Amino acid sequence: MDDAPWWPKGIITDDSVSFDTGRVQTSFGSVDSWNYGESLALEWWQTAPTDGNIWGDWPQVTQVKVIKRDRRGLVLRLNEHQIARISPFAVGNDLSRLVKYQPWREALENLAVVLPSMVYSSNHDDRIAVYDCLSLVTDHDDVDTDNLVMELGAIHAALQKFATPNTERRWNDRLKDIETALKVTTLWRAPHSQYTVGLPRVNFTLELLSSSNGKVEFIVDMRTLAEHILCEPDRLPGLANLMSIEQQISFASGLTSESRKTLLQAYLSQAPSTYSRKKALSTLMGGPWIWRYHAVLLALAEARIYDDEGLGAKAESWLNDVSRIQAHLGVLRLWKSGLWGGVIGAVIAFFAWRMETLSPPTSGAVAILCLVGSFICNMIYWSKDPKPY
Repeated sequence: MDDAPWWPKGIITDDSVSFDTGRVQTSFGSVDSWNYGESLALEWWQTAPTDGNIWGDWPQVTQVKVIKRDRRGLVLRLNEHQIARISPFAVGNDLSRLVKYQPWREALENLAVVLPSMVYSSNHDDRIAVYDCLSLVTDHDDVDTDNLVMELGAIHAALQKFATPNTERRWNDRLKDIETALKVTTLWRAPHSQYTVGLPRVNFTLELLSSSNGKVEFIVDMRTLAEHILCEPDRLPGLANLMSIEQQISFASGLTSESRKTLLQAYLSQAPSTYSRKKALSTLMGGPWIWRYHAVLLALAEARIYDDEGLGAKAESWLNDVSRIQAHLGVLRLWKSGLWGGVIGAVIAFFAWRMETLSPPTSGAVAILCLVGSFICNMIYWSKDPKPY
């Protein structure tokens, strides 16, 4: 078990009992598991299980071949045109919700995304998902990432009509929960604009992509164990998904400021037009940078969970640079205080005139100077907003 990629060897506690008991103890809390081993036999697939719920059509299985093991579980080949994702741990019901809710499925038709055709779940946690997929992408170096994120933008545009409003308090609480669990020295919170909205969860990753007739498509996957343990099951903005993809590319091959810009522009070319608004991309309002931070925190969590020193070093190196961005934002907050200081000064001048403490010309001049100063501070505040890339 210890050599399986999905086994959380970095956080297993000494008092943890056997995996087969249905619950594993970790330093981040307990995790429910199930006896997935039976599903690796062809006989198990001949009859649908009765100890849970089956959403969609149970597949006709002619073979059971493990074609991939990763940190989310296993991927099996079931027949010539279908594969199955198996999650050994209970990590939520994102996939069964997609299968059950027809409007979401219809919105994503004819886009570069593979949805589950069947999901087997138990106790509100998805265990197995089946997809129509001829083959998986094996060489990620051949993937056109700019084109892929354009497809991601189109997918988010299709889901935009199901979006929920900005929930910045929950998103900031999520960051706090991860920071507290990992005991990092960074601390970053942000407001979010009205254009930053929550979307139905699709959990895309570069580690699971479909390839059909030369076309690369996303596969809707299960939530990561790291996110399940550390975070509430929130909806997240489209930028959160994009920055997760960007983080994977960056840690694998590196990204410059210019390549981040190109990637962001490719995404925005197909994403909803509101995603390109100045405040939606503003670092002062969260923007891409706060979701880059979110993605790197989850990468560090993954490194701790799976005892991946290489990934942990990359994540910590990135986090060491966060202080520079935060220092810049701190200076900008001083300019923001100048805005409110000017407004307060104008109000004081008004009441000084009403109380006849100052003459009308003097109070008027003071109010004008304060408002002009407030306007200038506000202009400087926004003009020095860090670029989103």
